[in-house]
Amino acid sequence: MALGFSSAGEVYMYATCILLGVSLLMPLNALVSAPRFMVDYYKYVSGKEDAEPNLPFFWKNIFTFYNVVSLASQVIAGPTVLTRAARRLSLSVRFALSITLMMSEVFVVLMMPVIKVPQTVAIVLLCLVTIFAGIGKSYHEATCYVLVASMPSKFMSAVMFGVSLCGVITSTLQCIIKASMEDTYESVLTQSYIYFSLGLLIMAGTLAMALCLRYNSYAQEHVAEYRMLKLQEQGVDAESQNDENEPVAEGKGEGEGKSEGAMTTAEQLTATAVMPVARIIRMMLVTVFCGFFLTLFIFPSLIIPIDRDHNWFATIAILLYNCGDAIGRFSTSFKCVWPPRRALLYATFARFIFVLPFMLCIYQYIPGHVGPYIFSFLLGLTNCVGAMSMVYGPITPGLETAGQKLMAGQLMGISLLSGIAAASVLAMIVVVFLP
Repeated sequence: MALGFSSAGEVYMYATCILLGVSLLMPLNALVSAPRFMVDYYKYVSGKEDAEPNLPFFWKNIFTFYNVVSLASQVIAGPTVLTRAARRLSLSVRFALSITLMMSEVFVVLMMPVIKVPQTVAIVLLCLVTIFAGIGKSYHEATCYVLVASMPSKFMSAVMFGVSLCGVITSTLQCIIKASMEDTYESVLTQSYIYFSLGLLIMAGTLAMALCLRYNSYAQEHVAEYRMLKLQEQGVDAESQNDENEPVAEGKGEGEGKSEGAMTTAEQLTATAVMPVARIIRMMLVTVFCGFFLTLFIFPSLIIPIDRDHNWFATIAILLYNCGDAIGRFSTSFKCVWPPRRALLYATFARFIFVLPFMLCIYQYIPGHVGPYIFSFLLGLTNCVGAMSMVYGPITPGLETAGQKLMAGQLMGISLLSGIAAASVLAMIVVVFLP
């Protein structure tokens, strides 16, 4: 087949990985790409256009609080994917539970303006569903990385590209809907109904495609869990199908005594020690932490304060960031542009210079919108360093068994979550002092 794909099953697998990446940030991008609706959310849940906020500081900085609550829950729940109980869960169960929890957040945000609730109730419910969705996202993210860790690197790039494509889709939809409708109280509410409903449909479709992977021939060839299910359905002894020269997982667990080819994905993870893998990929763990720390410190907490009153500024700036991010992440699909690992680390540290121009924009030392638009695009474009780190993680020299590669994928996800959580906490402190 064309475009480097060998079969229809591989194309389906690639498309599913992109959609899994899309669904990974759908709740966040659904909210961030509709800044005016969320900043005025207290009006919609109250059902009054002239309603006054009960907690002005909260509603003014709702995205920062959202990031802190979401990412704090992700960081707390994230390490639990390394426990034996979590590692025993099948990929299908993980995808079903995690995506359902993430969909619940979008659904509740969509429904509260319909049923009308007091602002205090809205704040409590927002925090609760954000916590549940954060837990779901941490497991969904880890499951995505486990799924692709044992496959060619282009599938990790597909997940990374899907994450950025989500932002492009949601921002573009928001711009189209916003431009085609009047900018009134009622029309913004109607826009949100259309917008969040589409988000729910995309996530539901992604879940259906993920659950069907067990029947995909390419997934059965590369993913242990699906391969074992196929052999069980055929009534074949998995141990007899294993190549006697295939490496054996290290460590103790319920899969001990089996060769890796005879293990499910859950057994491979359970049988793999964590710390030896962490030592091997430590440089990429640092790189991904710092890369996403900077990105989430600036986006969106240092972008929206540049011009809070302009109806289009935040929407366009976020769209430009998402477009740059999509281009940067998609570039990781081409090995000819892969930098050396140490150069990637240096480039990650160099990106911290972006904090200075955004601060100058906030305090109007760089006036207008052109500068912030350019900086937003470049911030997204250079976010490829984080995506490239995620691609490098599971293919780091020294990882010998499939279980180690799967564990590397999970550890990279935890490092990513730690970086963005630390950034959000710092951003919440910084916004207190911003105009």
